[in-house]
Amino acid sequence: MDSEKALKTLNIRSVWIPVILGLGIVVALILTDDRINAETLGLIKEISPIALLVGIGILLSKDFVNTARFRFISKQPVTWSSAIRVIFLWEFAIAVTPPIVGATGVLVYIMFREKLSFGTALAFTLLLATFDNLFFLTASPIALLVSNGAVLPESQEVSARLGKGIEPLFWLSYSLIALYTTFMLSAVLLFPKGIRKLTGAVMNLKWLKKWELVVTKQADDLVLVSQVLKGKPISFWLSVLGITYAVWILKYSMLNVLIWGFTDLNFADQALLLGRHLTMWIVLLVSPAPGNAGAAELIFPVFFEEYLREYTFVCSLLWRLLSYYPYLLIGAIILPKWIKR
Repeated sequence: MDSEKALKTLNIRSVWIPVILGLGIVVALILTDDRINAETLGLIKEISPIALLVGIGILLSKDFVNTARFRFISKQPVTWSSAIRVIFLWEFAIAVTPPIVGATGVLVYIMFREKLSFGTALAFTLLLATFDNLFFLTASPIALLVSNGAVLPESQEVSARLGKGIEPLFWLSYSLIALYTTFMLSAVLLFPKGIRKLTGAVMNLKWLKKWELVVTKQADDLVLVSQVLKGKPISFWLSVLGITYAVWILKYSMLNVLIWGFTDLNFADQALLLGRHLTMWIVLLVSPAPGNAGAAELIFPVFFEEYLREYTFVCSLLWRLLSYYPYLLIGAIILPKWIKR
């Protein structure tokens, strides 16, 4: 476990990069988009107060369910206060780390410092990450099928800027998630020793020798994880998947409620918006920006302007203010005492 790298991420100074990126993109949008002006910003007052309160309630519910998921997985005397610290510090790490890099290593360190053994911390971290990925892999095909592909909006602006639309970016990210998840499930649950032997054989190749120790250590860790998770009943795996679905649906529903606060939506609209949020998040998983700072604000109109119209900009601001920046603030409050302890 690389404590130095983990502590570099779990640092109050890490907050400034995503904050500057996010604010920089917002300012750039205000300066370059003629549709955004003082009158547009004033539209934020038109959101339904009830929708705002419900959205905050859903966000808190998501954190509660995520905390409960961690306690369910641990199956040992992990206190609620310890579990809450783990979840909020994990959210902080996600908020200051590029999605394409991931914060799993930091989560292992957080759990280890919360008195879990290294093997257990690694096992729980990989379990949480793998089931999050399983949600993406299983829920997105359902959304595509039910909506007949409407969850992937067509955008001439994106095509002009990138030379391609949203769909190729989505399938690139989806393929990477599928490859990673397939490898992790094979290494941890299906063929841990076989993967260990295969890794050892591959690392014997001359041009890979310099990475042999690092990769072999990681393969040994995966065998350790398989031993920790071995023997779990099918009910355990189905329960974890069900709770994982609940966590992500709550996370995405908060935006649904904010959009509902600006405009009328029927059930079909709500379902489509939920699917669009899912596919947008999968596209953003290949973003190099810490916590998608700036990237989320840029891509938001592609998926939701069709429904929000003139409210698009202010809704994106509210969405990020409620779903992203609080974790930076909470992490900055918790970190000093936690590190000192």
